[in-house]
Parts: sequence; structure tokens; C-alpha cells
Amino acid sequence: MPLLKEKGHNIDLSHLVIHKANKVAGEKKVTIKLADEELKINKQEKYFVADIREAFQKKSLPTYGIFENQEVYNIFQQQISKYKDKETNFLNFTKESMKYYERILKDTTQATGAFVVFADFIFSDNNDRYILIFSINNKQGYNLNEDQLTVEQIKNLELNKLDVASMINITKWQKSIDNAEDIKTYLSFIRGKKNISAYFLNFIGCADKSNNHESSMRLLNAINKYCTEKKYDKGETETKKKIVFDYCHDSIKNKKEILLSHISVLIDSENPDNFSMFASDEKYGVGEIIKGDKNVLRSLKFIRHKGENFSIEFNNSLIGKDIIYNKDKQQLLIKHLPEDLISQLQTNG
Repeated sequence: MPLLKEKGHNIDLSHLVIHKANKVAGEKKVTIKLADEELKINKQEKYFVADIREAFQKKSLPTYGIFENQEVYNIFQQQISKYKDKETNFLNFTKESMKYYERILKDTTQATGAFVVFADFIFSDNNDRYILIFSINNKQGYNLNEDQLTVEQIKNLELNKLDVASMINITKWQKSIDNAEDIKTYLSFIRGKKNISAYFLNFIGCADKSNNHESSMRLLNAINKYCTEKKYDKGETETKKKIVFDYCHDSIKNKKEILLSHISVLIDSENPDNFSMFASDEKYGVGEIIKGDKNVLRSLKFIRHKGENFSIEFNNSLIGKDIIYNKDKQQLLIKHLPEDLISQLQTNG
């Protein structure tokens, strides 16, 4: 029997700071209480961050993006850039960020105050480094000490109420700056409620970089990998892909949002959250709202090729029936040709 891994075994937490923003919804007045020092990292703090990270990835549908403007940084981006480049320490980075957050809150009437937690950790599963920032209140289940700004207890987590949170993949961000790899996104956010989380995206300075083609390719890749991992046979895979294609096609035609949560139900109605959890992982980066590219999504139902000398497209379900592929000879046999195609071939033959 394999040994159970301790919670947070894959979290190498190096820094943790808790600040406090006080604000009443509907009012503009904001006061902030800044921590004087970082928290000492013990098991309790490590468990705390591990729980939040797990909830972020598995109990939410993250939205992905990049920093809005890498040439003219907002104050948060300036501070995190200085911290990344070791021009300031973690505590100062969080304090300066909180001063900017105070300004954002003053301009956001519906926003409320809360504890604001900053964490720096390496996730050993992919060896990437992250900055995690989230806002939460004691009434949501965490018992945070308002005077000492420390974690006292971790219990009764109501993670479904975590509407304001972001993870910044520092490793990917640096690679994108260095142009070492073709990095599409390195920011992720819990979607939350639009009227609550919009100001937090503004604070971080996030832009949704993904275009229709990329967004659809991510979905296609996640579906292919999911069907392979679940070991669906050819018929099951084709059926699921066709159902998803029909939904996406109908959504695009009627100018409706394509929702990952809806696709997840279509793929496995008995376990409606499974595919959402799988696809929204950073590895695949599928957001809750998918930008549909009709040409890419057709790959769910059709096999197509367009070359210099010929183009071909056919329904996946025809393979092994009217269309036979000979793998050894790399030949394609098409049976039961339609009359108009036969006529063209005879005319030009």
C-alpha cells in the first residue's frame, strides 16, 4: 500500500505575509493595516497555502492572462518586477503593493475589506515558482488574527467563497521576458463574481492574451488528453467530441458564451466537474469562457487537410467504414463515392 503524502509535500513555501484592508461596501473610505514582518514558516502556514493552492486549481475555474502592458507597468507590476529581480525584499514588495491596492479599493464602491495574503513558493511537481495573492475574511472560515496578522487556526474552509485570488507563475513570466520559450500565459485568476473580481484584475494589471485560435486549441488538446487518460474507446471518444462540437457550433452561431462547465457536463454527466478540473489545470490552461474558433473546433468532428495540391475533409465517424486508412502503405481508400464526385473524376480522368 503506497504511503499517504503529507499535505503540502509539494509546496516549498519561502515567504508569507498577511496584511489587512478595512472597507465597508458602498463607502470609499479605506484604511490598511500593514504587517511589520513576515510570518515564520511552520507546518500550519504551509498547510494554509497548500489548501488555497489546491482550491484554486481544483475547486475553481481559473481565468488566464498576462500582464496588461509590459512596457508601462502599473505599481503592482513595478513592485513584483523589482522583487523578482531582487531589487527589494518580499515584505517591502507586499507593503508597496498594498498601498496601491488601497487606491484601487477607494475607486471601487462595491468592494469590501479583507485580509490580503501574499505567498512565495515553489511547486515541486513542475519546479515552477509562484506568487500567490488572495483576499479572504474570517467569516469565510479562516481564523486570522487581526492584531498580530498571523494564522491561528485553519479549519472549516469555505473555499467556494474565495472570489479574489491570483497566482503568478514567476518562472514562466521570466521565460516570456527572456523569449526563451513561447509562453502564452503566466497569470491565473479565480473567476469569482464579475462585479467583485474586476477590480482585482485591475490591481494586478491583467490582459487576456488568448485569441480564439489559441483558446480553442487549448480546449481541443485537453479533450484529446482527457479521452486518452480515461481510456475511452474510439466510439466513446467520437461521441463525446461530436456532442462538444455541436454545443460549441451552436454557441458560436447564436453568439453565446462557450462555457467549460457546460462542456464538462456534456463529457461526463455522472461526474460533471471532472473535466473542468482537468482542463482548468495550468498544464492545459482552459478558461471558464472559451473563445471559439470554428476552424479549430471542427477538428472535434472532422479530419481535414489543406495542401498546395489538394484539400480533403471528412467526418471522423467514417474512418473504418467508408474511409479506410492503410497505416503500413500510408494510403487512404475512399469507398461509396458520391455521384457528383464520380462525374468530376470521369470528366477529368
